[in-house]
Order: sequence, then C-alpha cells, then structure tokens
Amino acid sequence: MATALHASDPGSSAPDRGLEKLFRREIAPHVKALEAARIEGRAGFITTAIAFAAGSAFLLYVMWPLDPGWAALAAVVALAVGVKVLGSQARRFRHRVRDLVMPAICRAAGDLQHGTGDAFGIPFDDLERLGLLRRHNHRTIDDVFEGRHRDTSFVMAEARLRHRRAGRRSRSHTVFRGLILAIEAPREVRARILVAREAGVIGNRLKGWIDGFSGLARVSLPHQAFEARFEVYSDDATVARDIIGPGFCDAMVALAEGHRGRPIQGAFRGRWFYLTMPRRGDRFRLGSLFHSLDGLGAEAQQVFQEVRTVHRVIDTLHGERR
Repeated sequence: MATALHASDPGSSAPDRGLEKLFRREIAPHVKALEAARIEGRAGFITTAIAFAAGSAFLLYVMWPLDPGWAALAAVVALAVGVKVLGSQARRFRHRVRDLVMPAICRAAGDLQHGTGDAFGIPFDDLERLGLLRRHNHRTIDDVFEGRHRDTSFVMAEARLRHRRAGRRSRSHTVFRGLILAIEAPREVRARILVAREAGVIGNRLKGWIDGFSGLARVSLPHQAFEARFEVYSDDATVARDIIGPGFCDAMVALAEGHRGRPIQGAFRGRWFYLTMPRRGDRFRLGSLFHSLDGLGAEAQQVFQEVRTVHRVIDTLHGERR
C-alpha cells in the first residue's frame, strides 16, 4: 500500500502509455520553443536579480551618511520588491509549462477538470467547525482536480492553510499543508462523524474542549488496528457505527500505513467523505527556469502519478488492496 500512495517513489509505477502518446503528439513539438523561452527567462531573471541587488547596495551607500536607519529600511524594501518581482517571473514560466502539460495529464487520468485558486467543492468553514481542519483565516489553493472514478465523484485540492494573529506583533503559521479530498459517499450521512488521529489518553480527552468537537462523543469500534490509529467522534453513535464498518476501518488502516508524514484524518458530511492528507511541498509543479526541459516527459509522468492519488484512495475505500 505504501507504493500505492507514494507513486513518486522510485520504481513505484511504470510510465503511463496513454500519457506518453499524448506527450509525443501534443507537448513534444512545443518543447524546443519553450526551452528557448526558459533560457531567455533565466537570463532575464539573473539580470533582474543583479539590478535589484546593485540598487539596494547603492541606496545603502548613498543614504547611510544621511540616516543609517532609513538607509537600511530603503535597502530592505528594495530587496523585498526584487524578491517579489523575481518570484513573479519564475511563476509565469511554471504556469506556461503547466498550461501546456496539465491538460494532457488530466485526459490521461480520466478526463479530469483542473483549476487553481479556488476549490468550491471543499467546504472549508464547515470542515473547520467539524474539527477536521484547524482554525485558519488564510487559504492558498494551488491545484484542484475534479472528476469521477468507479462511478464516484471527487474533488482533490492541494491547499495551504494559515492562521494569522492580528495586533502589534502579527504572526502567521501554517496549520495545514497537503491534499484535501472530497469523495462522494454511497448515501447521505445524517450525522456529524469525525475520524481523528489517535492522540493518546490525554490528547483524546483534550479534544472534548476544542470548539470543533462540541457536541461530539467518542465512539468505540471493535477494530483493534483502526482504534490504534484513529478516534471516531459523532453526535449519533448508532449512525457512526453503521457507516464505519469493518471494510471502512480496513481501508483507513491501509491508507494510514501507506501515508508518510503527519497522520491522515477524515470526516463525513452529508453525501461526502472528506480526507486530509498532509504533505510537504508542491507535488504538482511542472517546469523551472533553472532546469532543462529535457526531462519534462518524466516529470509529467511523476505528476500524473500524483494526480492519481485520489484514484488509489477510492480504490482502497472500495476494498482494493495493493
């Protein structure tokens, strides 16, 4: 199961032949021109970086005799602007590569719809109130994929959630980064059900004091491996035990064993099952100003396997084991 969830691991999956054909037909003819644009963009990036560095040094040199404090501030502001401009240049190229390659990946993965910036299929506020997501007030939504697999609708979003404290010393820290999956449930669940990670005796009791757990009670299940990894909370124990049967418990254990990093968690809400899979970095990034596009085909195959994470999760929930 570990390789099923971590297709980016070496040797975890053979190249997809359908994507290979699409790459040769639709992407390869544009790679030469895109590589020329990359080289030009890299030169512009380096020139811009030198210009902002030199400008900051010049401001510091000119203003220091007049006022060291203002001189340092001006230099820092100039560098900050430079970093923002450089980041924008790098993102523009990555987006150009993404716009070329991602449509082929989505077709090879089953005619998925791809978007960025918003994930309307994920009710973030409701999931925060339920306790699946930690309290946050800023969201960055990267890639969003929507489609169907095994006659099951799904939405998969890569998100970074942060909480910013207001005041004189405003601070921001990341409370979640990774994948949030919305998977259609076989029937509507008329109860609040949270499948939280096991936190030990003290940690589990503390959950009762958290806003998201208000009105929820611990529901024990006769599944030792599941109980060792998860704690189920619900406002209707009968419904929770009916929904979370042995098959679902087996699937969640398999998913947990195949996921590296912070533990996965889940929740039922209406006709949907939501699953959070914390992961580091941008797993769907394509292209870079500072790397040749010679390996773009292999990079596309890796992103393709990352996109199919939601398929493997649905397969596991349907009882398939790898």
